[in-house]
Amino acid sequence: MWGSFDHVSSRQFEHTYPDIRGTIAAILHELDTFGIAATWAVVGHLFLDRCARDASGRIHADLVRPDHRWFGGDWLRCDPGTDRTRDPLWYGDDIVDAAQAARTSHEIGSHSFSHPIFGDAGTTADVARSELAACVRVAAQRGVRLRSFVFPRNREGHHEVLREFGFTAFRGADPTWYRDFPRLAARGAHLVDQAIGIAPPVGQPTELLPGLWDVPGSMLLLHRVGLRRWLPMTARVRKAKRGIRRAIAEGAVFHLWSHPMNLAHDRVAMLAGLRAILRDVADLRERGLLRVATMAEIADGAEERKSAEGEA
Repeated sequence: MWGSFDHVSSRQFEHTYPDIRGTIAAILHELDTFGIAATWAVVGHLFLDRCARDASGRIHADLVRPDHRWFGGDWLRCDPGTDRTRDPLWYGDDIVDAAQAARTSHEIGSHSFSHPIFGDAGTTADVARSELAACVRVAAQRGVRLRSFVFPRNREGHHEVLREFGFTAFRGADPTWYRDFPRLAARGAHLVDQAIGIAPPVGQPTELLPGLWDVPGSMLLLHRVGLRRWLPMTARVRKAKRGIRRAIAEGAVFHLWSHPMNLAHDRVAMLAGLRAILRDVADLRERGLLRVATMAEIADGAEERKSAEGEA
């Protein structure tokens, strides 16, 4: 719910994206089947199994709130202040447990603590620091060191604060060919791009600030809601495979990403598509044509190459 509470209710969310936990378990199973590690960018509040309001009725009173003009009132007013049993969409300690217990060693990254929009004027540097401090604290309680960050809604901001809290990688926006189009034109171009299966962009990590690397996205594994339900799964799979081969040809990074909710709607078809992509990746890896890496591992590799070039 943390990525959706500003525009849908819990009931609407659950109706559109049923059985999120079952979907996450299925994704972890597919990744284990092919031995493919992923970076799981987890909202910090999902590390909790419960929370409560204080005597004054405030929740997470130590957290500095954003002041988004398009959202009235306290940013955390939708937080139920209960526990996972009563409100499972708001707490996810069991999800973190599952990712950490998987046979494949995944990276646990951060998606902020309460999903404020970092690139919006309502999220100040103090808000960003408060959010990241909370994330680092709850992760450390599990022995997790957060190194990779995914910006809520892909709206970038306060990169210097990321570095301040020890992050080394973030996912930059996909550099699609239609990214700078007007909104309506971009939506149309996006659907055409998906339907045709144009090879998505690939690239190299870029050091935005010393020690902080932009690992840009390449392709969102698109859900089947609204108009997108008419796009066949074969088009999604074809597009991903073209991106993978483009990365091999150019010696670059293909960065596939998605949300569990994207796969929860029409789960059988979405998981079949994911499975086809993972099978292709595993085959190419077995043949020595590509390497699978988490965001932090990609940043580490970039840092090592920079050091080697400096020594040379």
